[in-house]
Amino acid sequence: MEQQASFFRGSTEARRPSSPADAMSDDELHTLIENIDWKEDLIGRMPDIDIMGSPQVYRLRPYDLVAKYLWTDSRNEVYTMQLVQQHTTIHVPRVHRVIPDRISGQGLWLIMDYIDGECLLAVWPRLSWWRRLQVVCTLRSYIQQLRRVPLPSLNIPGPFDGTGRPLPCIGGHFPEDTGPFPTYTTMAAWHDEQNHRYQVYRNESSDGSYFWRYSRFNTSAPLVLCHFDLHLRNIMLDRNNQVWLIDWAFAGAYPPWFEYVPLGFWANAARPDRRLPRSFVRFMDFIVGGCASWYFTNYIAKLDSRPVGFRHCVIDNDHFIKRGVDPKLYQPVEVARPSYCQFMARKCLDIVYDSLLGIRSLLVVN
Repeated sequence: MEQQASFFRGSTEARRPSSPADAMSDDELHTLIENIDWKEDLIGRMPDIDIMGSPQVYRLRPYDLVAKYLWTDSRNEVYTMQLVQQHTTIHVPRVHRVIPDRISGQGLWLIMDYIDGECLLAVWPRLSWWRRLQVVCTLRSYIQQLRRVPLPSLNIPGPFDGTGRPLPCIGGHFPEDTGPFPTYTTMAAWHDEQNHRYQVYRNESSDGSYFWRYSRFNTSAPLVLCHFDLHLRNIMLDRNNQVWLIDWAFAGAYPPWFEYVPLGFWANAARPDRRLPRSFVRFMDFIVGGCASWYFTNYIAKLDSRPVGFRHCVIDNDHFIKRGVDPKLYQPVEVARPSYCQFMARKCLDIVYDSLLGIRSLLVVN
């Protein structure tokens, strides 16, 4: 906790505007938390999509502050938010303090700025088409800025907290506490292992008659900073029409196309009432760029759509060798990637989009 606090105090303290939280002691902040109206002060509750329960974020009245409750260590979320504030123009809530929860004796409270606005999921239907276009252009700009943020390590995937240690990957298609992966290669090997496990599972269930082929994970793209939870509830518009990104708990170093993963899952949610608006889905390729949608549709979605149970089955890694199967029948022969024509088409589109965004930045102040 002390290491986290020291980073927090030393990173942007000199250039931050003052806040009521800066003058408060931990005891005073705890008193505000203890006086929360757990129903009236709850922020961001959306029953239709709160599959795992509402986010525990509460208004700390009478101040423009919120308290977010976390069950686990928050250093990666705080560190990432500070890194984004230092290196980009992305609007991110400031974290003023991280204090332990003395009511339950476990967990932490993040004290942050209150953003006076609405999440994009709620406001999107009311936006004009012109305003929607402005928002998605801003989101594309934000993602491009994230990809230019310097990473603490260029070869360690997943969340990071400035210590140099790898952390478990969370969110997207990762089961709970996947990893940690010390290198990019080991994360790629985990994906290949999931494919191989399913390959063995299908072969055994067909009495050895079916050979499912898979492609190896593509590591050609460098690791970049991804928010990795770009649901419309985590994008906010404030009263000045500025776009904010909130909830950085899943953020980490991943291939650029990983940014599409949560969007792709929500766009194809099993329940129609939980899916993203179609009018927003049309912009997802533009927002993330590149061949991200191809990787989601042809790799991640297929990896994630398999029965959950097979991941917990005991699989013999030498299954095919012991049966004397010709390696040509089961070994991957290619890396997962779109065709050259698809890649070049997307590349040309990105050049056009970025040129238009450059012109927009000269004419419009966001």
